[in-house]
Amino acid sequence: MDDRTSAELTSLRARAYGRGTGLEDDREALDRLAELEELSLAERAPAPPPSETYAPDAAGEPVRGADPEVSIDGAVVGPEAEEEAPEPRRPLIWWTRRRIAAVGALGLVAVIVAVAAISAAFTYRLQADPREIAVLQIDPSAEWPEMMGNRPDGSEIFEEFYGLRAFVQDNAPRLSAVDVCLSVIEASAVTGRSSYSNFYIGACGAGEFPATVSMLVNSTAPDELQERFPAGTSLQFILRGDELAVLSSPPAPVAVDEAADAG
Repeated sequence: MDDRTSAELTSLRARAYGRGTGLEDDREALDRLAELEELSLAERAPAPPPSETYAPDAAGEPVRGADPEVSIDGAVVGPEAEEEAPEPRRPLIWWTRRRIAAVGALGLVAVIVAVAAISAAFTYRLQADPREIAVLQIDPSAEWPEMMGNRPDGSEIFEEFYGLRAFVQDNAPRLSAVDVCLSVIEASAVTGRSSYSNFYIGACGAGEFPATVSMLVNSTAPDELQERFPAGTSLQFILRGDELAVLSSPPAPVAVDEAADAG
């Protein structure tokens, strides 16, 4: 709307809305006012959004139909940016079902082996003779008794047991029918308090049969042993690898009488 038309609209509005009779008697002026009002309203209406966008090409000229790229926080957003955006990488799954099954099987085997080892150790103790009262270990600091001559290779001496000492020797050539021999003597002969033992019992083992020494507590036994066990008590020393098990059985009535007679 130009200035002339705008002035005409202002004059007609003053006649129509001001004092006086208005434009009721002037039909032509009233139609003209309606026409100009519609024109003014159309000019003030917002423009419709463009249906196409234009983006400059490399030479700076607009290219019809191209959407411009927009940078948001340093990231380019646009059709080309969407095409170049890499697809999200799938996470690396190392624990597949097959690997889980393999690891589970190995873990189960390890548990079975560990349980079997522990069970074997406990089974040995649980299945041991209920008469077992002690397990003697090798005493590396003990001296070899003089009464036994030179110490042979492979010989060992066990801990003291109420005045007794036990020691083992590998089989000698003249005793090739046995594997190892077990001897029980007075502890004083080992500690150096005496060069000779009045008490001596020995036995040998072969194959699956361990060397075993059995004795009866009587007046010939060391004083410490007699103080600990009543006369007629049966004792047994069984060689089990690097250990020496000691078993005890209470005296029987007949054995008590015989032990008393022997004393």
